[in-house]
Amino acid sequence: MKHVFKQLQQTIAGDLSVEDTDLDYYSTDGGVFEITPSAIVFPKDANDVSTVVKTVDIAHQNGNDRISLTARGNGTDQGGGPLNTGIIVDFMRYMDQILEIGDGYAVVQPGCLYGRLQKELKKTGQYIPSYPASVEVCTIGGAVANNSAGEKTVKYGATRKYVEAIQVVLADGTVTWLHALDNHELKEKMNLPGLEGKIYRDMEKIITDHHKTIHTDHPHVTKESSGYALWHIANHNQFNLSQVVIGSQGTLCFVTAIRLRTIPTPDPNKVDLLVSFYDSIEQAGLAAQDLHRLEPSALEIVDSNLINLVNREKPELLKGLIPGDRIPAIVLLCEFDDQTDSIRENKIKKARSIVDTYAYESEVKRTPAEEAEAWKLRRSAAAVMWTIPGNKKALPIIEDGTVPPHKLPEFIKRAYEIFDKYDLEIAIWGHAGDADLHMQPFMDLSKASDRKKLFQVTDDFYNMVHDLGGTAAGEHNDSLMRAVYQPLMFGPAMEKLFDEVKHIWDPENMLNPHKKIGVDFNYVKRHLRHEYTIESLARMDREKARSKIDR
Repeated sequence: MKHVFKQLQQTIAGDLSVEDTDLDYYSTDGGVFEITPSAIVFPKDANDVSTVVKTVDIAHQNGNDRISLTARGNGTDQGGGPLNTGIIVDFMRYMDQILEIGDGYAVVQPGCLYGRLQKELKKTGQYIPSYPASVEVCTIGGAVANNSAGEKTVKYGATRKYVEAIQVVLADGTVTWLHALDNHELKEKMNLPGLEGKIYRDMEKIITDHHKTIHTDHPHVTKESSGYALWHIANHNQFNLSQVVIGSQGTLCFVTAIRLRTIPTPDPNKVDLLVSFYDSIEQAGLAAQDLHRLEPSALEIVDSNLINLVNREKPELLKGLIPGDRIPAIVLLCEFDDQTDSIRENKIKKARSIVDTYAYESEVKRTPAEEAEAWKLRRSAAAVMWTIPGNKKALPIIEDGTVPPHKLPEFIKRAYEIFDKYDLEIAIWGHAGDADLHMQPFMDLSKASDRKKLFQVTDDFYNMVHDLGGTAAGEHNDSLMRAVYQPLMFGPAMEKLFDEVKHIWDPENMLNPHKKIGVDFNYVKRHLRHEYTIESLARMDREKARSKIDR
């Protein structure tokens, strides 16, 4: 392995490190796992990435060292996605540039911070509405790798909807662009020599031969980042392999540049927010279903457990946000950003009629200042969970389950039952419009009993999500923890296709192995941390980051 590292140091324009401090630094992300890499590479450009891939590929073919390659951004992933024992390829040191911003598009390198791009786009009156809650600290490459989504997804869709093209480095080192192709262009690609042509030929055959499985054997939810999105490749007489790379978590190829579609930024003075308060999950669920039909730009949920938690730890955050002394079972925040006043007013009128049927109180916020204050109930409250003192911490182990929207009340009810069964403190928040909920039970990873209980909880939870026709990962992807439940969610026929896809793109299994597919419980358990604190999280200023992640 050392000779490979020495060769890379001599051939790439970027840097390579095997320092213990760096290896320790990259052994964790925002989740509950720890895996120590062998080296860190900081590529300068796509040619460097190609050189790294070719060098490692040749070593594999010669029967020498088996070295994995794993892409990494800012390490905000909460499931172990950017962790591995081989070489970590960090895109943030050099490949972090905004290459171009035009009318309706932007071209960036994968290490570019999402928040930085949004700030630059704002100067031109544009933005990307699929931004995740970690927008200030995550990278664009990470968002593409996970098909990230957030509060605006209910109206505007997830990351894949805004990716027009991606530059990739394939597993043989080929550098190419992936984008939508017509039939003539597809045939030209299929006639190419080498791995690129083979990928197009084999993927076209999979899509043609397994149409029924592809379009029926996946969870039919409104937000999905699990598996390989084969059902998005062939649409409207176009064939687009970028769609299967989006959400693949670096297991198929490296992404080295991204062209993104942008849309005009809404006028903040033409945005209204309806906040409503409910005595029961059932009432809130019925209201959410009806509100969803009005196409809100956001429809978010906070439960009483989270409110009580904040009230206990930082009551000042709730000042003026909860009417009276009554703690609601559920709070819904429903936003409309329609820029035509009459349309927006009509939707608010209909929304008020809906919530008046189910809620005990509601109020409309019409100015940016009022809305920002109300959003604290959703965004700041969740951040409190990670600052609570003591050994018990909110663990991101079941924090992205998503079910069909009409099953939201049952989803919450059954989640509560699981936590009662294991006597766990829990708080729930998330995206009511997509029935994508974040819930992180308080556990102490230094205790063997909690470590054992952790997997009992995940078993019960993901089996419940499957019973409801849901997915394990609405927006945070499979990584390690959720990947072991992927066969349950998709079934054997689709899982076989996922295995074939991985082999087509990465025949040597060197690109981020042990992620997405083929992950077993023994591997997951072996890499579970023995502590989980703000201080133990690596890479960035985690205190700052946690105030943004899943806010």
